[in-house]
Order: sequence, then structure tokens, then C-alpha cells
Amino acid sequence: MLISNTLDITQPYQGYTYSYPHKSTYREFSPIKLGDIWKDEKSAFFYVHIPFCEMRCGFCNLFTVSNPKERVSKYIETMQLQMEQISEVIPDLHLKNFAIGGGTPTFLTTDELELLFKTIVDFGVAPQKFFGSIEASPKTLNLEKIALIKTYKIARLSMGIQSWIQDEMKALGRPQKIETTLKAVEDIAMSNVEEFNLDLIYGIHNQTEKSFIYSLEKTIAYQPTEIFLYPLYIRELTGLGVKNQKQNQHQFQLYIAGRDFLLNNGYVQTSMRCFRRKEAIDCRPESNYSAITDNMIGIGAGARSYTNNLHYSTDYAVKRKEIKMIINNYMSTKNFKNVNYGVALNIEEQKRRFLIKSLTDGGSLNQAIYKNTFGVIPFEEFQILNELIERNWLTEITSNIYALNQEGMCYEDVIGPALYSENSKQLMNGFEWK
Repeated sequence: MLISNTLDITQPYQGYTYSYPHKSTYREFSPIKLGDIWKDEKSAFFYVHIPFCEMRCGFCNLFTVSNPKERVSKYIETMQLQMEQISEVIPDLHLKNFAIGGGTPTFLTTDELELLFKTIVDFGVAPQKFFGSIEASPKTLNLEKIALIKTYKIARLSMGIQSWIQDEMKALGRPQKIETTLKAVEDIAMSNVEEFNLDLIYGIHNQTEKSFIYSLEKTIAYQPTEIFLYPLYIRELTGLGVKNQKQNQHQFQLYIAGRDFLLNNGYVQTSMRCFRRKEAIDCRPESNYSAITDNMIGIGAGARSYTNNLHYSTDYAVKRKEIKMIINNYMSTKNFKNVNYGVALNIEEQKRRFLIKSLTDGGSLNQAIYKNTFGVIPFEEFQILNELIERNWLTEITSNIYALNQEGMCYEDVIGPALYSENSKQLMNGFEWK
């Protein structure tokens, strides 16, 4: 019998904690100067957000609008202004790894995409040295854009295909033709881009184990560097959420079937969602980036920035009308040297963030770094860690370094939310979705 039994594993899909605190904890506060926020920080991960897509998928709650008819070039100009002002205020900030996300960055035209790449290189991003990733969609990707991505030495191209079955795509509220997906995946596979990732979703309405394995078989035929398996979350104000669609009752069984299929077909599991081809090499081994301890600076509407004790961004919304308003407000901004929306992290929140980032998404818990940072041993403060050991989900892989094993990875979406503070949960519950 477990000494501690705080984890509710009867509900394995409680929340994807890719960051902490969640953006719904952010609130307005008195303006703080950007220079004061970053005065003690020397380096950062770089992120740029393109909040545009050719369509809004039924499952999507990301900060994006579909098919904007105009002002995309104005948005890029505003990002250039933001980067210029950041450079003035934080001239010595060293940028490490980077990501171009959204939305769909390849929604931009080839000329717009090249302008974006030139701008971030001028800002100090070094794609040839540090690992960078860009998001794409089948309908917006072409050979010209792939060639441009390779020219700028962006290492990783990631694309969500979700399913190879047309009826399942329809159930997701994504009117994407399988022929379009096929052309885009073939173009990527033949391009010799350094790394490419394909996303699949499980838990789709009427999806079966047979249909999910079919999509996996189609996917591994192209030997992507990584395959991400995402559980379908039906979230508030999304297309599926508005329709009140119910969760697939066999979602966890689908996951286990998909996981085992990939493990038996040349892939290794690095996190709950990520499976990497066994022979794939690290194409930027010198980058020395840590998602656990490194800062992040974000550019664009919807982009978040992280320092040790403050997370900030623009406002957040899910509805198209509200997102458009936030984007328009961003494009009318002339001064990016102050911040007034986000959440401060006290020591308790910093500890919880450290643990969440260490235990999920392929991280590892370095007890020595934790003790050096916070002055205490994590197992003495957080009983949940001892429960993970008791359940045989957390393994000491080397001296004082722990990571979730295969069984533990199944429950990352239980473990992450279990580490939320009461204060964060109250803020999340009090957030007004719009």
C-alpha cells in the first residue's frame, strides 16, 4: 500500500503542463521597465509568435486567427520594432535555441517568411549554431518555403498532420485533404531537412485502435526524426468545446497501443508525447540549452517571456474577435520597453516550475541543482516525489538525477497538474475566458 496516494490516475488527462504557471494565471499589473526585468539575466531562449493560420481547427485554443485578409506585413513590421527596442534595452542578451511558432508561421508568404528570418538573425539568433524549430501546416508548406528554411539552417521542421483518415480529420474540425497532407509530407521527407517532426492526435471521435495504428504506419513510412502523439483535449470556447463533444472513452488504451507500436518500430520514447527515431543524431549538440533553468524572450502578440521570477506576455484570448483586438492593439503599440501583464513567481512557484519542467516533456530532476538553487532537497519538501518513487514511476538514472520511466511518462498529464500551487489554481479558476 502506498504511503502517499495523492495522484488520481483514473483520469490520466488532467492538463498538458508545457509551461508553468499557466497563462490563465496572468493578470495586469503596474508597468515594469524591461531593463529592470532582465538586468540580472545573461541569456535566453528566443521565441517568435505568428498568430495566423489558414484555418482554425476545432480542437485549437492557441492564440491565432484564421485566414487574415490584410495587415500581415504590418504585424511583421511591429515585431521588427519590438526587437529593435529590446536590443536597445538589453543589448548584451545572448540568445540560445529558438522556435518560430503560432499559429502557423508558414502561413506567411515566402517573401514575408524570408523577411522574418532576416530580422531574427539581425536580432542575434544564430541558426547555424543553435537548435531552432519552425511550425508548418500541410496546406501552407511548399518546396520554396522548405528550401528557405534549409537556407537559413533552421534545424527542425514540425508539422501537425493529426490523422491520415479523412473522416477523423472532419471529426477534428480540420477541413484538410489527405492528398494535401501526403504532398507536404513527401516534400519534407525528400528535402533532407536536418530534422522533421510529425504530430498525430489520439482520442478523436469514433477513432479506433485499428485506425490509429493505420495513421502510425503511414507516418513511420516517412521516417520522421520525431513523432508526437497528442491526446485530444476538448477545451472551452474551441469549436469542439462549443459543440460539447465528449471525450473518447478509450483514449488511454489508444495511447498505449500507439506507444507500443512506435517502440516496436524503431523509435524511443523521450516523454509522454515525444518518440524519437533511434538512430537520429543531435544536430546541435553544442547548444547547451536547458528548458528547466533557462529564460525565454518572446516576440509578437501572444508570445510569452520568462525570467526566473516573472512571466509576461500580451493579453490572452480564444475567440476570434478578442484575438483580433489583441493583435490590433499589439500592432498599434509604439513602446515595448515596459511590461504590464503577467505573473510574478515567488520561491514556491519557482520550485514548482523547476519540478514540473524536470518531470515532464523529457526533462530530468537534478537534485544537486535544485538544492544549490533553493537550499533544500526536493524529496523533503514535495511528498509527490516520494510517491512517484513508490509507484516505480521515477528512476534514479545516474547519481542524484531522476527521470520518469516508461510507466511514469504515461501520467505526465496527472503529475504536472498535481504540482500546481493553490494560488495558481485559484487564479486559473478565476480567469475570465474570452
